[in-house]
Amino acid sequence: MLPEKIRSLMVSIGEAENAGQLLKSSTYEFRYLSPDVVQPSMALLMSPKARLTWQDGDLFPPMDQNLPEGDLFMKIREMFPKQPMTPMHLLALIGRNGIGRLGYRLAGQSEPAAPRPISKAELVKTNYTPEVFNELVSAYLSTGAGIAGVQPKIMVPDRPSIPIPSLIVKAASAAYPGLAANEYLCLSAARRAGIPVPEFTVSDDGQMLILDRFDMVMTADGALERLGFEDIAALAGLRVRDVLSDRKYHGSYQRIAELLRQLQLHSDNLHRFFEQVAFSVMVRNGDAHLKNFGVLYRSAEDLWLAPMFDVVTTSIYKYTQYQDGPELEDRTLALKLFSGKHQTKAYPTPDELCDFGRRICGVSQPALVLQKIAQAMRDTLAIAKGDPRIPAPLLIKMQAAWELGLN
Repeated sequence: MLPEKIRSLMVSIGEAENAGQLLKSSTYEFRYLSPDVVQPSMALLMSPKARLTWQDGDLFPPMDQNLPEGDLFMKIREMFPKQPMTPMHLLALIGRNGIGRLGYRLAGQSEPAAPRPISKAELVKTNYTPEVFNELVSAYLSTGAGIAGVQPKIMVPDRPSIPIPSLIVKAASAAYPGLAANEYLCLSAARRAGIPVPEFTVSDDGQMLILDRFDMVMTADGALERLGFEDIAALAGLRVRDVLSDRKYHGSYQRIAELLRQLQLHSDNLHRFFEQVAFSVMVRNGDAHLKNFGVLYRSAEDLWLAPMFDVVTTSIYKYTQYQDGPELEDRTLALKLFSGKHQTKAYPTPDELCDFGRRICGVSQPALVLQKIAQAMRDTLAIAKGDPRIPAPLLIKMQAAWELGLN
């Protein structure tokens, strides 16, 4: 149990322990604590070179981006029904395990005992049931709370030498059957098309997707390097959890491209961004919102587009906008393709998509990108027909959805 009230947390930035302090009173305040030492920035747009103390009425977006939500947040509430769950409490629960390089701890608090590592091979052989996944969440909550998104998921450590969780496990969902296999097929097609994605596999029963974290890399001498990560919502200064979650569906892919250009990313990154947008269009991923694109960095001068993540064919599922509301089919993009008052979220035509690639992202031959993605999608569907991990009813639905995208 954490204290009833948390007014202060120590903040680490990568390997820099006690690099800052987060204070909560009527507002939030972040202080850099080592002004005379060269240290990494807490966030791309919150450099210690600009100023040492930052204030905001709400939690700073680069910290807010990893607060657990959806299924994981509800499981935390069930496990700790009497525990306050303010943002400060959730950050304390995340500790050093969140996506990116920020870590949090109460002053004087010792690190929790590391749970037993579980290997990727063991996870692949695990037969999924809701009870089994709940046991995973309970066992690894101390390392796996620092990940956002509504889908059932948890982070786990896979080796004793690295206590920080290095694997993300996503589970099936009663509301969205076959979701793990769905994302597996999407990531497989993306990889075949040459689009960077995290390392991934799916369990033998097709019910759990296992991914390597993309924000951690091993250096040549075997040391672990944690990269900074900020999603587009955080970079845009948006907090999108809870009742404000619809904010992640506000905006356009054009605005994202313009933001990436303002950050002075190399032009290759805009080409990769076009690939991610085009792929989402073609596989009918209607959930490619502001939190599903992001930037990795070591510094403001060394940053690049994150690999594509959280990509599924959403058009095969139905959803409700509010409790007990009618079931709706997902027939639109998460964001508008172009910015402008009269633009639409309708899926674009090939000409519109090529115009976006050429004019907004600077891609000289966008049609070739679409052809490459189309061939990868066809090859993936052909291979999946002989894969026992892919349920036949799911494959039929995805093939129909992908044919619309291919056409």
